[in-house]
Amino acid sequence: MKQEIKLWMKSPMPMVTLTKTFDVTRLCRVSRRRGLKFNMLLCWCIGKTASRIEEFYMLPHDGKLYKYDRMAVNMIVDNIKGGLSFCDIAVTDDLEQFNANYLHLTETIRQTCQDILDISFQFHHAQMDGGHAAHFLEELQKTINHV
Repeated sequence: MKQEIKLWMKSPMPMVTLTKTFDVTRLCRVSRRRGLKFNMLLCWCIGKTASRIEEFYMLPHDGKLYKYDRMAVNMIVDNIKGGLSFCDIAVTDDLEQFNANYLHLTETIRQTCQDILDISFQFHHAQMDGGHAAHFLEELQKTINHV
């Protein structure tokens, strides 16, 4: 392994925050017209957009670089005991399937208070630089505009 890659994989994780205001008018309309939850639609758009960007599948861990073959969106749900529960909803191009999975899994963890974390994915700054992240935000707006 080249020295640069070794240094990159062991580098401290700097915090970079990008902010962007999104026009979610279309999501609001689709949510009302089709009776779909706004949060589900936004999560679907985020997952769908991220799944088209190769860097989102790469993650360094324990000195190795892993490429994942699938992706999920992590959901945090208020459960019936007043706490928080978590589940991962697999990303799919099929909005109806994502919605069905979203409704089933979020209700299951709300009622059972048991986390469902078959897949857990966090974005790490080592995956991409600011340019890649900004590109993702632009692509996300395009996805939202075409729901």
